[in-house]
Amino acid sequence: MVMMPAYPQGADMQFDRYLLAQLVRTTFAVTVTLVGIVWLFQTIRILELVVSRDGPFLDFIVMSVTVVPLWLTIAFPISAFIAVTWVFQRTIADRELLVMQASGRSTLQLARAPIALAIGVTAVLALNSTVVLPFSFGIYKEMQFKLRNSIPAVLLREGVFIDVVDGMTMLIGEKAEDGMARNIFMLDERAPNKTITITAKYGKFVDQNGVPAVILQDGVRNEVNKNGDASASLLFETHSVMISSDTQPSQARLVFDMNEDSIRNLLNPEKSPEARFFNQRRAEGHYRIISPLLGFVLVMTAACSVLCGQIRRDTLFRRTAVNIGAAIIIISMMVSSRSLTTTMPAATPLLYASLLGPALALLALIIWPTLRLRPEPTQEREQAA
Repeated sequence: MVMMPAYPQGADMQFDRYLLAQLVRTTFAVTVTLVGIVWLFQTIRILELVVSRDGPFLDFIVMSVTVVPLWLTIAFPISAFIAVTWVFQRTIADRELLVMQASGRSTLQLARAPIALAIGVTAVLALNSTVVLPFSFGIYKEMQFKLRNSIPAVLLREGVFIDVVDGMTMLIGEKAEDGMARNIFMLDERAPNKTITITAKYGKFVDQNGVPAVILQDGVRNEVNKNGDASASLLFETHSVMISSDTQPSQARLVFDMNEDSIRNLLNPEKSPEARFFNQRRAEGHYRIISPLLGFVLVMTAACSVLCGQIRRDTLFRRTAVNIGAAIIIISMMVSSRSLTTTMPAATPLLYASLLGPALALLALIIWPTLRLRPEPTQEREQAA
């Protein structure tokens, strides 16, 4: 058996801390970069929604932040993979890993920092998948729903005829500083057999149980049937008009997005809005359980591509290509098995196997060389003597 030369334990731990610090900092930097790129593209739609509905800037900030956990489910493990690949390439270029391996450190000893990173990434992803994502995405969808069903900011423009909904036209003469609108005219043709015209001195847009409405004051309501042979007039001090249409979808947000539901509800057929959605929700629930392991698998893939075997600078390019190819295959397997589970529930074990199998195989690649090179007990006693 091959005996490993002794080396200072203090230097060993110092190198682990140094390497782990490099990995954590790089992972954080890459994650911020990836999320920032996605944020720039995706939040344009959020900004358009907030501006068109005259929402406060705080709504834009909250919606931008609460959707980030959804992006982290993919961005974080990929960032950790990139970080391990880049840091190991730099340490090989600086001959640091070569020196550490030449000093007698085993593959497992060299992999302690990436293993710690892999465990940390998996723990963060598990917390994100089970707790943070449902909570934050619920806030996002609730605010999105309220903004989409609120009064558009264009309604507050002075002297502009606006088709508010199908069958309703509105004109505002003046917008007051206190948020009240003045000199309001409304033409309501939503009823099939009558036409209603309303004029009012004042009005204010409000939200009533998720439905936009306008509260009018000091006005006249005229109602004429389609034939024009019957009419009625009403003077009012206060009158409320709902701004909705029969052709619009229901204003109540009854169906929740899968991302804002808990794993327990996703796996429970009784919690499914409709029976036809259960297979999709069930697949999402199992995916949320196993997906945090993607961070562990990708980090260990990057580590094994460098640490398994003799570390050499001339094979770095080939190993990097294999590393990237393996990562793409693993992600493809996970995505494919998730899609298959949606249409074929019996394929659920494949979803778990797509990550558990590579995780166990990669751990074996790290641990086996250390077990194979471990000195026998008699050799250890001789070395101690």
